[in-house]
Amino acid sequence: MNPLRNALNRTLLALTGAVLAAGGAWLALTSDAVTARLPGWWPAPEAGTVLLDRARLAGLRGQGWWTPVVVAGTALALLLCLTWFLAQFRRGGGRRLPLAGSSLTLRSRALAGTVARRAESTAGVDRAHVTLPAGKKRSRARVRVLLEPGAEPGPVLRRLTHGALDEARACLAPHPLAARVRMSVRTTRERRAR
Repeated sequence: MNPLRNALNRTLLALTGAVLAAGGAWLALTSDAVTARLPGWWPAPEAGTVLLDRARLAGLRGQGWWTPVVVAGTALALLLCLTWFLAQFRRGGGRRLPLAGSSLTLRSRALAGTVARRAESTAGVDRAHVTLPAGKKRSRARVRVLLEPGAEPGPVLRRLTHGALDEARACLAPHPLAARVRMSVRTTRERRAR
């Protein structure tokens, strides 16, 4: 997704949440002013048709556990929402891979793109997609390959292993790189007209 579009979506979600929270707070704090304007079918606390009527709510507020539980529950819900919100800004796949030097690193997306282009140049490969979720001590390469029609998977796998994947392992040495290759073939069946 486009980073600008992503930031715009998150900003609009945050503004919508702030407007809804402010509206809820206004309704909670000014309930008497709003009650007169509610439609006739709306349940009223005096009728006993809502979850808690005024007497039951007053009884709960009189309990010693009520206030700490409500405050803790609200704080926990807010903390979970903030954690989720901040996790949206974390970019996946932009991790850095450690190299031989102590301060040398390589972006995993850069290496994945290079390995994918190198795999696509291998005989028998039509398209390739590589992801490198990096770890501190060990990296794992997930390679998805679409074979050309008529290509044999065994020789293509050997060429990939001794070509693009060995070059990626050499880049990350002395750190190990485990690779999982998934191959698929485009079917030559004609599409049926409906």
